[in-house]
Amino acid sequence: MNKFTTPVFALVGWAIFSAITDASPLTNDIGGGPAPKKLIAVGWDSPSPDILLANLKRIEETPFSGVRVQLKTKDHEGKKITLRNLFTAVPWKEEWFQQDIELLQKAKSEKLTDNFLSVGPGPAIDWFDDDGWKQVVEHFRLAARIAKEGSLKGLIFDPETGRAAPAFSYLKQSQREKYSFAEYSAKARERGRQVMEALRREYPDMTIFTLFMNSGLAFGSLGSDPRDGIEGSHHYNLYPAFVNGWLDTLPPTMTIVDGAEYAYPHSSEIQYLKHGNAIRNTTIAFVAPENRAKYRAQVQVGLAIYMDAYVGAPIENIHSDVFMDPPIEGRLVDRLQSALISAQEVVDQYVWVWGEQYRWWPTDAKRVQPQSWDDILPGASNALRKGMDPEERMLARADREFAIRERKLALRGGAIDNLIQNGTFGSAAKGNSITLTSWTTNQAKGSDGVLRHDARFGYRGNGSARMEGAANAAFSQEVEIIPYRFYKLRIRVRQMGVGQPEIRVRWVTQDGNDTTKIFTPLQSPRDGWQLVQTVLHAPWDGTKVILELAVKDQRSPDDVIWFDDVELIPIRVN
Repeated sequence: MNKFTTPVFALVGWAIFSAITDASPLTNDIGGGPAPKKLIAVGWDSPSPDILLANLKRIEETPFSGVRVQLKTKDHEGKKITLRNLFTAVPWKEEWFQQDIELLQKAKSEKLTDNFLSVGPGPAIDWFDDDGWKQVVEHFRLAARIAKEGSLKGLIFDPETGRAAPAFSYLKQSQREKYSFAEYSAKARERGRQVMEALRREYPDMTIFTLFMNSGLAFGSLGSDPRDGIEGSHHYNLYPAFVNGWLDTLPPTMTIVDGAEYAYPHSSEIQYLKHGNAIRNTTIAFVAPENRAKYRAQVQVGLAIYMDAYVGAPIENIHSDVFMDPPIEGRLVDRLQSALISAQEVVDQYVWVWGEQYRWWPTDAKRVQPQSWDDILPGASNALRKGMDPEERMLARADREFAIRERKLALRGGAIDNLIQNGTFGSAAKGNSITLTSWTTNQAKGSDGVLRHDARFGYRGNGSARMEGAANAAFSQEVEIIPYRFYKLRIRVRQMGVGQPEIRVRWVTQDGNDTTKIFTPLQSPRDGWQLVQTVLHAPWDGTKVILELAVKDQRSPDDVIWFDDVELIPIRVN
């Protein structure tokens, strides 16, 4: 997408297209502008405060806007305290966490604006244990204080617990013979209120990022009431009640993200849209009517990308959907970039990347292999970086719209709307077998090449534009365009001998100025006809585009380049 489709091609200076739009006529009193999209790193290599500080510069160079931070706190006896086990009755002291706060303050970063403190329930504590829950609420309050004083965006809550005693499973509760599911649900909602009261007092404008929330229960309902049968063996059947408690007292300054961990196997926009729809609509069944307006206003859709799926997943593994849905074409690293772009079309703000086997930065996690993700999947970081670039995302979206329209036209028998005249080079000027209809030629001083219509040779038939022995020459055509519209450019190129083909795009603006953008293949195409294609975005004050099919540095008549099947097609939303 947005690049030459064959491996031998690449775009040089592609990012300069974004500069054309800098002088947009829109004023900033028209709304607040696009909501920023952010990429968060979560996984087994999540740094502790000391590792974050020691590797801050390296982490800032990654594509991420934030990371999950895991504490390595110890109590006064040297025993490990983990915020992944908030659901414990053991009292904690604030001074145990002071060093972590100081390290986080030192690691404050203008680049890493959305770091989150890792928390989770851990082993179950019975919901009717009043004394124990006083400590649980205090643990949440302490976590919020650490996040606030450590300049973190908020908490990242992983509800997944050990299989032996899941905190949110009714069947695992110690007093389920005494209390019904409805009674436990009511108590879980009460505990959620208590927790939110503590959080809002300590950090009222934080973000609570859940790896999954109600989406974990609603995604598979397929139109039925997702509450049906939930009282049975579902591991998280008390979780919606706990969330309802959050919503009961959620302040208007706080945001909750449902991270949709169940999106792990997916990479296509249509699959991501199903998850987004489940969060925005299906999960409403779990939300108390009095909380639904608040839920719609303050709960965001997030989506997960599972890195390990891109480094090899068995065919029987659900995560191998990354390879098959839709079927993989091209490189896995390109699929990763495409998945990230697709996810951003669905989320409100956050996409998060989960990784287990490898690392983005140094880590002391024993389960993580010494290799980096870029070692195992070359170009992974760059793919994520490009996928987060607004210009790349915009052009990729336009390219997808073009593919949809082209498919529809093929099914309907309609013709593509090509703005280029004589793009197949099937005809010469009247009475002239050499000069091409609708195209002009020009050569730099001293070029001395031959530019002509080749009636005997072409990509799909007779006719092409032929250039031989030219040091610097071009065929050109001027086309009127609509300002700020997207266009699909496709050209076929073939080469014999030496020389460098170039495709030059000159935007002509209302004031008569023009800017030339050059696409230069890194390696000349030699093995038959090669397809060159990309998406163009016209400047807001553009009136015309001048397309030049050029060549440089040919040395003799034996050096030949042909161009054929030139298309410049307006992209319309389908």
